[in-house]
Amino acid sequence: MPTLTDPVAISLGPLEIRWYALFIVLGIVLATWLAVWLANQRGLNGDRLLDIAPIIILAAIVGARLYYVILEWDRFRHDLWGAINVRGGGLTIHGAIILGALVAWILLRREKEGVWPWFDVIIAALPLGQAIGRWGNWANQEAFGTPTDLPWAVTIDPSRRPVGYEQYATFHPTFLYESIFSLMLCTVLVLLVLHQERFTWYRSGMALGIYLVAYGAARLLLESMRTDSLYIGPLPAAYWLSYALIIVGAAVILFRRRSA
Repeated sequence: MPTLTDPVAISLGPLEIRWYALFIVLGIVLATWLAVWLANQRGLNGDRLLDIAPIIILAAIVGARLYYVILEWDRFRHDLWGAINVRGGGLTIHGAIILGALVAWILLRREKEGVWPWFDVIIAALPLGQAIGRWGNWANQEAFGTPTDLPWAVTIDPSRRPVGYEQYATFHPTFLYESIFSLMLCTVLVLLVLHQERFTWYRSGMALGIYLVAYGAARLLLESMRTDSLYIGPLPAAYWLSYALIIVGAAVILFRRRSA
């Protein structure tokens, strides 16, 4: 598959708008639209979700960047502007999930419907935003995997190739794999949430648990192919967080099954 040679989409004098930002914003807008639509379909007040969406989105972005900066602190400790400058990438989905979910819980816990129905519609829409946002990695030539000569391999500029892989030109587009997986997961969760009464085993809020388990497992597999992982100790940071997502997700499913 081709690679963008210029990460800048639009230049207006000193103002530059990057493809990375456009993909992220498009993902946020479409995921928010889907969540509002699902809320209305489930008898919830979609306008209420629109009211709090900016706060949740801001929290998710802060969490995504904060997680990355913490892991790369040696790089940013003397470059505070670089720590907050996200135009070149450096947003982690694990950080977004953690802080975004926490803020959403705080904002929604006093709603008359309870938190779980709201989490159903938010979580079902989340993978759509991920699927679109991952294409920002394509634009930045990052988050790719190991070398491969498969027909759908992505070509990486020499300056962007990891140390030890300089002699290779084409790599696994792991961002594409995650994008496809996220679209599939979104489809499954939307159908579950819309038609949950048809599934005798389903309880409101299980979408959160299913998402955490499914994404955690998928990310473990994809991370094993990555060449640019951030590390905590001997393992990629994404491994630790993905294990945590799977455990928490399984706990949510069991909790909702027993309490409903």
